[in-house]
Amino acid sequence: MLTFYHIVVIIINMEKKVTIYDIAREAGVSAATVSYVINNREGQTISEETKNKIWHVINMLNYKPNVFAKNLRSSSDSKLIAVCTENRGYIEKAEFVNLIEGLSSTLHENYGIIVYMPPYSRVSNADAILAYNVSKDTFYKIGNQNYIPLIAVNCLVEDKLFFQITADYTKLKRKADAYFGNEYCFVCLEPNDSELRKQISDTFEKVIFVNSGDDLQSINVQNMLTVHGIVAEFFKTKGTNLLYEDLYSSICKQTADCIQKALSREPFDIHAYKV
Repeated sequence: MLTFYHIVVIIINMEKKVTIYDIAREAGVSAATVSYVINNREGQTISEETKNKIWHVINMLNYKPNVFAKNLRSSSDSKLIAVCTENRGYIEKAEFVNLIEGLSSTLHENYGIIVYMPPYSRVSNADAILAYNVSKDTFYKIGNQNYIPLIAVNCLVEDKLFFQITADYTKLKRKADAYFGNEYCFVCLEPNDSELRKQISDTFEKVIFVNSGDDLQSINVQNMLTVHGIVAEFFKTKGTNLLYEDLYSSICKQTADCIQKALSREPFDIHAYKV
């Protein structure tokens, strides 16, 4: 994992044209090294860590080397967002569609969305990437392949270089405690990020993670909390005392806001949001 992600946020004068020397200064390397990396010059002993550091500084300073010109669209007002995920089954795919629909309706008309599935490599011609419900390893794999703004949704990155959006499970627990007043179970699609799974398990006394229709069929609880529409739809006719907290509109709204902030490349004090 790159130690570079702990760098101090760089404040730049947006009116000054960024040069290769600015990139070199902030990355702590020579201008020649930056040139070698940008132009993919072979025969140079430059470490992958240094290459990644240079590319991320290029992203933060919004530097557009000529090598990128062929990938630029004719309209600078139009933005393309690539959405990556690690869906493992039909239930997760259904929830992913909910997110895409919500994000499409939240972003204004000058934004386009493409879905990008594994195996992940360089994303062509996108302005930003949204990584939804991926493991931290996958998140950094995507980041190390692409040097454009990257936003994490349902993944605990905890890195000030990236915006992060997750559900506020502590707030959900308080609401469920007040609603049920006794024992209940939180039924949740299993996150791909192990740290997020642990956070959920540590927050609620009883949690059932589901991945498939068979998992849903095997659940037998009287009181249930869920944030997933497909789970709520399945149990609403089962006689279950159900509390469904629909977070999709809030997550999509916050994600859209973070996308716009990331594309502005301005420094922000807050990068992690809970909804």
